[in-house]
Amino acid sequence: MEEALADTGGIPPGNAPGETKWQSRSARPKADIKLTAGKAINVPIEQLIEQVVKSNKVVAFVKGTRSAPQCGFSHKMMSILNDMRTDYEVVNVLDEFHNPGLRDAIKEYSQWPTIPQLYVGGEFVGGSDIVEQMVGSGELQLVLRGEQMS
Repeated sequence: MEEALADTGGIPPGNAPGETKWQSRSARPKADIKLTAGKAINVPIEQLIEQVVKSNKVVAFVKGTRSAPQCGFSHKMMSILNDMRTDYEVVNVLDEFHNPGLRDAIKEYSQWPTIPQLYVGGEFVGGSDIVEQMVGSGELQLVLRGEQMS
């Protein structure tokens, strides 16, 4: 900066006080998916789960929210997806107001006993430990790109 001041007599572009052009801006966090508006509905929860799983490329059903996970395994899964820069949706199974009955229904839907659960391309991938193993083997990267392991 001293060199630029000596050469041009002014502050280099992007370094002036109040200049924000070159500063990185963090993206606004995505909102979590809510299965209902918090009102009684006449649609079975399984149908709502199916709709979310099939209409979003990557969905994580977790305990808590994207910004405030309520369990270490949910935090681990979202950290993996964040580290891989994956665009994914989050559904909070603990939100009984917007997602009534989801905590038990998602376990029945997937026939998997634990949460978190990851779905990619409409298919159940696994829980936190399986996702972590898949990262180590390179399989998760392939699944997220829509490729299969040979």
